[in-house]
Amino acid sequence: MTFQKPITPQILHKDNVDDVLLSDVRALIPARIERELADSIVHDWGPEERRLFFDTYRAEEQVYILRSVPVSIDQSATIVLSEFELNLPEFYRRDGERLHLSASYLPPSVEEHLRRAFLPHVTPVGGEDAAILAIRLAEAERWSEARVNSYRMLNDTKNYFFYRKSHEHVPGLMLIEVARQAMYHYFYSASGYDRGDVSISMSELDVRFSSYVESTYAVDVLISQTEGIARTMPKFVDKTARFFQNGREVASVRLQGGAMKMPLFKRMRILNFPDSHWFAPSDRVLCNVLVGTDERLSLRADLQMLSLKGVSVRNSAALEGRNDFKSVSIHVDGVGFLSFPIGAFDVSGDRVVLRFDTLSREQSVALKEAIKSHFFFVAREDLASARLSEARPSNSEDRAAPRYAALS
Repeated sequence: MTFQKPITPQILHKDNVDDVLLSDVRALIPARIERELADSIVHDWGPEERRLFFDTYRAEEQVYILRSVPVSIDQSATIVLSEFELNLPEFYRRDGERLHLSASYLPPSVEEHLRRAFLPHVTPVGGEDAAILAIRLAEAERWSEARVNSYRMLNDTKNYFFYRKSHEHVPGLMLIEVARQAMYHYFYSASGYDRGDVSISMSELDVRFSSYVESTYAVDVLISQTEGIARTMPKFVDKTARFFQNGREVASVRLQGGAMKMPLFKRMRILNFPDSHWFAPSDRVLCNVLVGTDERLSLRADLQMLSLKGVSVRNSAALEGRNDFKSVSIHVDGVGFLSFPIGAFDVSGDRVVLRFDTLSREQSVALKEAIKSHFFFVAREDLASARLSEARPSNSEDRAAPRYAALS
């Protein structure tokens, strides 16, 4: 089985590798497991996997503990952690003069620091061995816990989006984006869905900052199901990302929402715009369109606005006097040319409105998708100003309203 998807822009719903803010993904294995449960699971494993388990864990009364982690720490011995701002109460509960391991999972940096401080003679668990154990636990029928993934946050202080000004700490917005990316990667790795099967629609976002996150030190991000129970192909999404720096939890982000199959999502996301609404193109739309004629000519025209009923272009010598317009093609970045049939046209001053003929279902969907993603609504007052400007002399300094002027 493919247990962990590679971290790519595509799986994070990004287009550029520069936007990836995650690295070093790994599925964590528990720091502690109830002994009775573990024995029942390991009993069904092969000899090599059983050997790996007992090389990784040691028995401590009613639990198995990672060999690289102390089960308890004398409170007086915690001075050895002073250089590393490890907040032990987040992972160990106090019982008299000793602290006892209570956390089920530990951030990799915390586990490594505890090993070096208290068990330096113990060899850390290798990444490949940990991955094998994580897979076998996840496959066990008696194991109901959700996978816990760990990521190392990539923090580039030259990032063009998050560091447009100098920061002495990691911007909170960046942490939210890191959490979102980790949740997408976790979802596609652990839920049973592949990228493109569903759309994840966010309904709630709960963000908590318990401390400033410094740019100087590494940040571990742990993510899992909020309630800690494994889910296969869920319809409801509820995940929490926890940020750890220098052994302390510094932030958490909880995301709730739904997972909707893509065919249903696409049907629900088709917007039915009013016929009277006009839309101005964004920078992702080529400012010129190609107008096809009966003579199979392709005439270039300046695109002004688009609606469900037609295209408004600027009149020009190329269009002047013609009445054989048959099609219009609009180019959208990342989509290509969208072509629509023309059934009629109107000329008003320096505007030509090419009115669509009957559109096929595919053409209608493509038109609505283009408007939804690549055009902006033009208010009625802007349209009125634009129409008024058409009646003025061409050398008028007040030729069009500012918003409409941006279309030309």
